[in-house]
Amino acid sequence: MKTLQQLFVLISCLFFTHATHTKKAIVIGASSGMGREVAKLLSNDGYEVGLVARRFDLLESLQKELPNPSYIQTIDVAAPEARAQLIDLIAKMGELDLIVISVTAYLDNRNSANLSIFDLYDSSAAFKEWPAKERTLDVDAKGFIAMADVALAYFERQNHGHLVGISSMNGQRGVSYNPVYSAAKACISYYMEAQRNYMIQNDINVDVTDIVPGWVAVEHSPLGADPAAYWEITVQQAGKEIFEGIKRKDKTVYIPSKVWFIAYLLKYTPDCIYNKYLSWI
Repeated sequence: MKTLQQLFVLISCLFFTHATHTKKAIVIGASSGMGREVAKLLSNDGYEVGLVARRFDLLESLQKELPNPSYIQTIDVAAPEARAQLIDLIAKMGELDLIVISVTAYLDNRNSANLSIFDLYDSSAAFKEWPAKERTLDVDAKGFIAMADVALAYFERQNHGHLVGISSMNGQRGVSYNPVYSAAKACISYYMEAQRNYMIQNDINVDVTDIVPGWVAVEHSPLGADPAAYWEITVQQAGKEIFEGIKRKDKTVYIPSKVWFIAYLLKYTPDCIYNKYLSWI
């Protein structure tokens, strides 16, 4: 009888511990756009959320909208101290189940009014363009990996966790009008694929999800502002689809889902056809 009572107490304790576990997530890039929407949805789903971005005022305004406890940490992912700051936030939260990384810098758009078109007879033009391109690499490639590396090391040690990274359709193939941004987003996708393969091959219980958005109406690109945009959706719609993909723990999530067809075309269309008919994508 005593043994049965002890067993009942043990099972009750385990059940209580499991039932009262508070899910915890960090969203890097939570100040605006898709990151902000995902942070709201996670909090509504019962998560305690760590809110990370450079702009404290926007994080503070977001925190006031969330129904569950949250934490604020200002981090510039391209700064040398970024990794230490993320480690401090994880320690402050006590544990971590999920990290979502949604970061982006400037587009090196060759048609942008903010950047001069390269002139072979004016070498200074190349130097004027470089700071924006370097910032793109520092944030979208180096900064992303710096944050993901911390998260994955933590998840691997505890043998569970979920890394979600937002890349881009522009990373599916080299895009002529913003090659640096395209390369940085491709870096994200291949990095996450490599890390997913590592976890699978070594039987580590860590999930890795690549979010691949097409056209999303973020703050610097209002809905309908770009006549070349195809299947464009609102940031709220994108956030909902990302959230559903997180719950399913998909390997890859296309936003919206039907752009998987565009991704397929970008990956497998021969150059001679792509450069003549599909370079606008």
